Order: sequence, then C-alpha cells, then structure tokens
Amino acid sequence: MTSFSSIYSSLTGLSGFTTALGVVSNNITNLNTPGFKTSDAIFRDIGPLNPDNGGTPRDGLISGDTGEGVDVNGQTRNFSEGQVEATGNATDLALSGNGYFIVSKGGTNYYTRAGQFTFDGQGHLIDGATSAFVQQADSSGNLSDLIVSPYQAYPPTPTTEVSFSGNLSTGSSQASVSNVSVIDASGTSQTLSLQLTNNTATTPGSWNVTVNDAENNPLLTGEIRFSGDGSPEASYNELTLTLPSSGNSTSTVTLNFGDPGSLTGTTSFSSGSQSTVQVASSDGVVAGSLTGITFDQTGTVQLAFSNGKAGTGAQIALANFANQNELVDAGNSYYSVSKSSAQMPTIGRPGEDGFGAITPQSLELANVDLGQEFAKIIILQRGYQGSSQVLNVSSQLLDTLYNALSGH
Repeated sequence: MTSFSSIYSSLTGLSGFTTALGVVSNNITNLNTPGFKTSDAIFRDIGPLNPDNGGTPRDGLISGDTGEGVDVNGQTRNFSEGQVEATGNATDLALSGNGYFIVSKGGTNYYTRAGQFTFDGQGHLIDGATSAFVQQADSSGNLSDLIVSPYQAYPPTPTTEVSFSGNLSTGSSQASVSNVSVIDASGTSQTLSLQLTNNTATTPGSWNVTVNDAENNPLLTGEIRFSGDGSPEASYNELTLTLPSSGNSTSTVTLNFGDPGSLTGTTSFSSGSQSTVQVASSDGVVAGSLTGITFDQTGTVQLAFSNGKAGTGAQIALANFANQNELVDAGNSYYSVSKSSAQMPTIGRPGEDGFGAITPQSLELANVDLGQEFAKIIILQRGYQGSSQVLNVSSQLLDTLYNALSGH
C-alpha cells in the first residue's frame, strides 16, 4: 500500500464512521418517536483494485495488493418490539406481536407500528401526525377507511312492561307509586304515577288502580286482586295501558303485579297502615347520543351512548409480512413495500393467527437502547480518531518524501 493508498483508505474510514454516526444520531433523536425502529450501519471492506495482481499465499501470509478501505453499504433495521406505555388516550393503540397498522394517504398504503390515532370531524380514524386514514378490512381482506359517524344515535325502544313488587297492606286504605318512568312510541321518557285504593270491602282481595300522567291526567283505571294467601290472582294480576305519545302514536304497556300464586312480585298481607309497593323493573330504552369511542384488545370499536347503552363498530385491519427487511422506510414511522419486492402483505385482524394483539389506550415506544447507542458512539469516535491519525501520518510521509526529492 502506498502513502496515497493509505490516505484514500483513511478517508473512506472517516466517511464511513461519519455515516455510521449519522445513523446513531438518527436513532437517538427518535428516542420519543412512537413505533420507531433503530438501524445499524453495515460496514463492508473495499477490496484491492487489482485482486489478481500476484496475490499468492506464502507462510500464512498473502502477498499482493491490499484493500482500499471501508464502505457503509446500507443499513439493517432492528424490528424488535418497543416498550408499551399507557397514555390514557382512548384512540392510542399499541401492537404486541406481529403486524402493522395500515394507513392510506394519497391513494398509497403505508404500514406502521405508531398507533397515535384520532378521529377527524367526519368520523375518519386518522394518524394524528399525518392525517392518513387508518384502514379496516372486510371478510375478503378488502381495505377501506375506518369511519365512526359522530352523529349516530342509539335507537329508542318503547316500554312494553313495568313490573312491581312489595306489599299492599290490607290494613291501609290507599297506596301510591310515583316516578314510574316509561318510554313512549316516539322514544320520549314519560313519568307516570299509580294510585291504588283498597276495595276489599266490596270484593275480597281487590284493589282499584288509577294510572296518571305527569299532569295528573288519568290514563287508565282498573282492578287487581289477590288470593287468600296474598299472591296475585289469575286474570287480575296485570293491567294493560295504552300510552299516548307525540305525533298521535301510541304504545301498549303491561303493568305486571306478579305471577299468579307467586309471592315474589306484589303481595297483599296485613302489615299495618303502610304499603311498600314499588317498581321492580321496567324495559324500554330512551334514545342515546354518542358520548365515547374506545377500542378493545381485538381492535374493535366500542361505542358508549348517553342512555348508558353500549355498541360495537368496525375492527381495525393489520398487515403482516414474511420478510420485514424488504420494507422501505417512508418517513413518519411508515414503511412501504419496495417496488422491486415480490411480497405482498397478508391482511388480517388483531388476535388472529400470525397477528398481534392490541393494547388500548397505549403506545409502542421506540426500541432505542441509549446504552447501546452511546457505546456505538465511543467505538465510532475511536475509529474516526484512528483514521484521522493514519491520514496525518500518511501526510507527514508524503511531506518527507517531497522534501527529500526537492533537496530540502
């Protein structure tokens, strides 16, 4: 190797160590980037310019031209999982295991482990950093934007039955039940009241019932009866109420005071002057507006409504690759499929075979190990210093040669 060769070789070292330091710098600066995966520079030696120029083994040594330095021949990416950290944000999603979220931007699909999502004003689930649309998949694997309409409502269900329990004391002349909430045919909640009058003087076990609306207008008058054992009597244990609503529509509500012969509903015994009858249960659901959106471990949308009811929505799609190393870094913690690659992603859903699970309200952090990165910096620094020293010595040798040839 000549002095010129050593200068060239040391320059390749300086260039290579600088490039590798840039890779380490990129790793460290993305320490707080969700889903970021670290990279390592790939060093490869530059062989002799004339590898066949007399190089023959002799006594364990090889004669001939030496190598020409080093080259950074690309990068290799570390796809190991980063730590999962809870954020409390309902639309933050972390992936554990295999798979990538699929986002679409400008008609191109990208793949990412960064699940820092949010909903836009139209109900699209988007990447909060780029506004790319997060994808869902149908049973055939066809992708589409995941949308949850912010205007959807839980439909009302009219009340069909109100059940009562407690005791109507034969020793009292009157009893009442207030704040009986029912849902009419229009989905509106109405408050009714019941007035019960002891009629046993006329008919044994008989009670007259009047149902009033919120303005105390009577909606129904009827009679219920109890057998000698205090249980409801057959054919007299229920009343049927026609409930009016806005728009001239009506619905039918059954007032159930218990099964005949049973003591688990309403009873009628002597218990002094106080009765304890009350509403035991009531069906019907008032209309509800959307109040909250979360995700479960399968990536399925969970909906919460103002009426206390819940529902489910779309399920997020995932992509998996046979060879992750063929993915191309597209920035923003995104990857794309290389145009020269023949592999296509396998589309699936969280929890399916070959795909990871979702940790809701969490993010996968960068898999950067600061200790390892600092160790790399020290090694690269030493290498850079060594190459600089070789360059300096080679320069001195050339100066000496020049001075000798010049007669100085």
